[in-house]
Amino acid sequence: MSYRKDDQYRNYSKRNKKDYEYRGRKHAVEGSRPSHVSVVPKDNEPIERTIKKFLRKIKKSGIADEYRKRRFFEKPSTKKRRRRMRRATVLKRLLEKEGK
Repeated sequence: MSYRKDDQYRNYSKRNKKDYEYRGRKHAVEGSRPSHVSVVPKDNEPIERTIKKFLRKIKKSGIADEYRKRRFFEKPSTKKRRRRMRRATVLKRLLEKEGK
């Protein structure tokens, strides 16, 4: 028995066909917030201030950090090692805090 993609959509109208197609993502979206950032300039506001607002929003949302992190491929073993080291430093700080 052969599989035809057209048979899958024969009961749907052309407009709704797009809703049922599979659209894979390259990377999973983290969190519930959308990743797009927009800034609407106010009346008579200098462009430099608008750019500054935009950069602040990007930094706050973590898009810039995510871009820097994904700029180059990182081996899974390196990721694990980095996480392990970060966890060790946090535990060390907590133990020092309790000891004081």
